[in-house]
Amino acid sequence: MHGQRGFSLIELIVTLIVLAIAASIAMPNLTQFIVRQRVSTQASELLNALAYARSEASKINSNVVVIPATNAATGWSNGWCVGPSSIANCNDAAVLKSYQPNADSVNITSPYLQATNKLTFRRDGTLLSGISAESFNITSERLESSDNGARCITLNALGKASMTKVNRDDGC
Repeated sequence: MHGQRGFSLIELIVTLIVLAIAASIAMPNLTQFIVRQRVSTQASELLNALAYARSEASKINSNVVVIPATNAATGWSNGWCVGPSSIANCNDAAVLKSYQPNADSVNITSPYLQATNKLTFRRDGTLLSGISAESFNITSERLESSDNGARCITLNALGKASMTKVNRDDGC
């Protein structure tokens, strides 16, 4: 008589139950990880855009602006663009580079707008606004309130941008 090969039905069910329990424990952590990565990616793209604008201002020896895609404090969540100080919006032909949002659940806010209070880098790379530089808050409502997965980008008077981690509901 030959021995039986394979798994019994009970062994298969127990294995599936153990896998289901492990997956249910890991899923919330995976979801938070994905949200944190989306926030981090958007913050890094904005930081790179600010560095690009600063270097372009020096390169073309002229003022360069970074403006939101829509003219509102929350308009940065819809994307942003870099161009000479003459551009009025991100659809202008003179735009040097445009950035589109990668995640719909990420909110980027800043008081910089399209028409008034533009974020302007002088041709030497410093900020036109001088010491009164404003900050960017990058967060998501899907982050847990105690999670420091949100980001804050600040600019100094010399135009150098820096990023720090903050809690979801904290300001910059």
